[in-house]
Amino acid sequence: MHTVTDEEKFLFDIQGFLILRGAIEPELIQALDEAVVANEAIEHDDSWTEGLPAAALAEVQQGATKYLTKDTDYEHQVRLTGLLRLDPIFAQLIAHPSILPYLKEFMGEPQLTNAWSISKYEGRGATHWHNGLPPHEFTVRDGVIFSQMMNVITMLTPNHPGDGCFAVIPGSHKKNFTLDYDRWGWAGLDTPGAVEVTGDAGDVMIMTEALVHTGAAKTTSRRRTTLQYNHVHGNRAAADGVHHHSYHCSMPPSIRQRFTPEQKEMTRWMELSTYWKKLK
Repeated sequence: MHTVTDEEKFLFDIQGFLILRGAIEPELIQALDEAVVANEAIEHDDSWTEGLPAAALAEVQQGATKYLTKDTDYEHQVRLTGLLRLDPIFAQLIAHPSILPYLKEFMGEPQLTNAWSISKYEGRGATHWHNGLPPHEFTVRDGVIFSQMMNVITMLTPNHPGDGCFAVIPGSHKKNFTLDYDRWGWAGLDTPGAVEVTGDAGDVMIMTEALVHTGAAKTTSRRRTTLQYNHVHGNRAAADGVHHHSYHCSMPPSIRQRFTPEQKEMTRWMELSTYWKKLK
């Protein structure tokens, strides 16, 4: 198991993210990519949406896909949500030995709460700048870094300039001022301080959700696909939530039974979910 170095702690503290080059073995990357392509090509059973709240169900009936397994609401983009249900291969990134030491070092008790893929195609514009945590939820005390939410982004294809890569504003996880979203919200790489995060298949970006981030515009012709595994500290993993989040995030025992002990430990919050009991 890898040991997080002092240099890596330093960089993560001042940047809010790290890039782990070649973290995932090529054979696994190929298998993960093939699973994404296969699942993007088919329709999925989303009959569970019949139980959505009335307003959300009405959106689905009118053609919105943001609640569905395959979300195509944004032009030139396909998002698959709830990956652990779609193919057993996706579980291999849970507690992966190249990633787990960083999650434990920077979170303490990581719990996986959602896993999704995003494939971008030429013409996808820049997305909106955002962050999932306020700055005060990223702390350093007595040499210990603590982030209550972290995202792990695995690159399945090249993420080179123009591929619609992640973009970040390094250090913004400690910001004291709010970005002028009216002016810069959709500006992508034109935003002051913005940096495009590039890499190759098998590279991994690990970041605190306090970091302000977005997706840059996609101008190249090839497909660009990443996987995103979102983690929260064990003390804030919720056993229940909004209906569609419960379905996509909380895996039933029939899926978790094939997990390794380490994977079960990182998804133990799912044992407390009452969502699946309600379906019986």
